[in-house]
Amino acid sequence: MKFTKHIIFLSLWPFLFVQKCAKDSEESNAEDPVELSYGPNEDVTKDMAIEDWEQFLKQSQEDIDNVEVNIGNLQIHIDETDDDEKQSWQQVCDASNLALIKLKASRSKRNKAFENELSTYDKTLYRQNETFETQFNNDMKVIEKDLETLFEQLRSGYNK
Repeated sequence: MKFTKHIIFLSLWPFLFVQKCAKDSEESNAEDPVELSYGPNEDVTKDMAIEDWEQFLKQSQEDIDNVEVNIGNLQIHIDETDDDEKQSWQQVCDASNLALIKLKASRSKRNKAFENELSTYDKTLYRQNETFETQFNNDMKVIEKDLETLFEQLRSGYNK
């Protein structure tokens, strides 16, 4: 059974590397929709705010999906390790998973609030979303960095 999990992990590892490289390539060639924003004096219409929010929801869902795949692959690797390494790796995995759950919940809560506030739309609603998007993306980068650091340690064979 452990041998099978190990084979699955090894067969998925190159895919994840290629997927990350492809994503990095797309990001460098395409305009990042999350970074698009309107100036503080620009009149942001309700339709513009909705379009921006929908772009954020789409991009954030892709980010969430990628992190969930990484956590799943990390969990497979954890199952194949000895007890000393398993505990520290499991802590990173659990902390990342908990942080992701909280992010998903806050995203859902903000989405519902945005939908409820649309009936009385004004420019401040767009700014609230912009602030939320920035914080969400920063929190997501912390999770991704923690996972990437651990993956780098696993690839290099270095473990604390």
